[in-house]
Amino acid sequence: MTPRRYRMQARSRSVAETRSRIIQAATELHTERGVLATSWEDVADRAEVAPATVYRHFPSLAELIPACARSVFDIIRPPTLEEAGVKFARLRTPAKRLEILIRDSCHCYAKGEGWLHAARRERDLIPAVGEAVRLQEETLETLVRAATDGLDLSRRDIATLFAFCDFPFYKSLVDAGVMKSEVADVIVDLALGYLKVRVRKLKQS
Repeated sequence: MTPRRYRMQARSRSVAETRSRIIQAATELHTERGVLATSWEDVADRAEVAPATVYRHFPSLAELIPACARSVFDIIRPPTLEEAGVKFARLRTPAKRLEILIRDSCHCYAKGEGWLHAARRERDLIPAVGEAVRLQEETLETLVRAATDGLDLSRRDIATLFAFCDFPFYKSLVDAGVMKSEVADVIVDLALGYLKVRVRKLKQS
């Protein structure tokens, strides 16, 4: 390896490490304070870099928020459509598929609760945050539809099951005092109870 090539690779690693520190700092501060209450100077101080360095990597929230969202999702690992499809293929009934979706989602929510809560709180105030939440919601709705494939459910049914599976319902149960270890069981009981009633009515109609 030539000295020039070595210097280029070392510089590339340094830039990547700095970017990673900025994203981690921003994610932590957004969780602790909220996005609007966090300045670029705050992020720079937490990441131990100059404010100009933060601006150079992320000129605006439109660049910073998606990077933070990706870092959070890398940690909490929500199921992708492909991964869910593999799991769903092994399960014969919509009820079983829906249950695994709920349990996987709750596991992710528990790991990313702070940032997810901050994002939901400010989604209507910051376009980049709203877009990150919208993409998560679209993916979840697609997963709910895939889990219940084969059933002639109405738009209202899908919306209801989506609400059971979505983060705000998980958060409301935790805030109401349900132990995190029991939240998934509660949601599964509610969602499958609703699904059972709807399937029975569909068969009778």
